[in-house]
Amino acid sequence: MLDKAEERGFKPEFVLFDTWYASVKNLKAVRNKKWYFLTRFKKNRLVNPDNEGNVPLETVDIPLKGLLVHLKAYGFVKVFRIVSKDGDMQHWVTDVQDMDESKREDLAKKSWEIEE
Repeated sequence: MLDKAEERGFKPEFVLFDTWYASVKNLKAVRNKKWYFLTRFKKNRLVNPDNEGNVPLETVDIPLKGLLVHLKAYGFVKVFRIVSKDGDMQHWVTDVQDMDESKREDLAKKSWEIEE
């Protein structure tokens, strides 16, 4: 799908997709096109936040401004943890290392609109 979009001349600011498509292979496919992504990871996705080894994302202390972590076989990504009023947790991930929460929130809203 990414190749077809590129063939048709699309030059997206961001590629937004759901957890199901957040494989390292797909993340690299977006990066190879020199595009950026925002997606979600499951809470058990392994990341290395402190050069001490991979741990489940849900165990990492993530500040509101997000946190840079290393994703095995990919490189550094920025993760944001969003906790809803009912306690549900989401982990949003981007390859834009200086993204702020405002930009993440704007893109996440667009992502939800696409899904609906």
